[in-house]
Amino acid sequence: MRPNAKSVSLNELLPWLKVQEFAVPAKIKTVSEEKVPAKPGVYIMISDRTGYVYPWSGKKGKSRVFYIGRSRNLRNRLEEHRKYCAEVEDFPKFDYYYPRYEYAAFHGCNVSWKACRSEHAARDLEHDLLVDFAKYYGAKPVANGQSAWE
Repeated sequence: MRPNAKSVSLNELLPWLKVQEFAVPAKIKTVSEEKVPAKPGVYIMISDRTGYVYPWSGKKGKSRVFYIGRSRNLRNRLEEHRKYCAEVEDFPKFDYYYPRYEYAAFHGCNVSWKACRSEHAARDLEHDLLVDFAKYYGAKPVANGQSAWE
């Protein structure tokens, strides 16, 4: 979160999240590799500046979540996100990047994660998170592609 911003609890930030034991969101630019396990898991990318309007935002309010993903190795994956987000923000090498990197670079990015016991468990949890998010807001996160529903 921004240093001067009001501290927001994980429950306020992710009211649709039914799963417990997610890491407290940390800035993608500064999250320490030692904190992130080298295990399969899921992660949620959260803007630190922008609330996105989803179809059912109405009384629920905007969501700052723009991407939900999974990985075989959370530490490596989040390091990859950090690298590409910084590249897009500082000196883009390409004309186009995946939306998750562009949203992170231009809207700020915090990340929360949860390690899982296996890749299969991570895949199932990612699916459940996407479904729970869509049931709550009426759409998948803005940077998730259609393949996220597989």
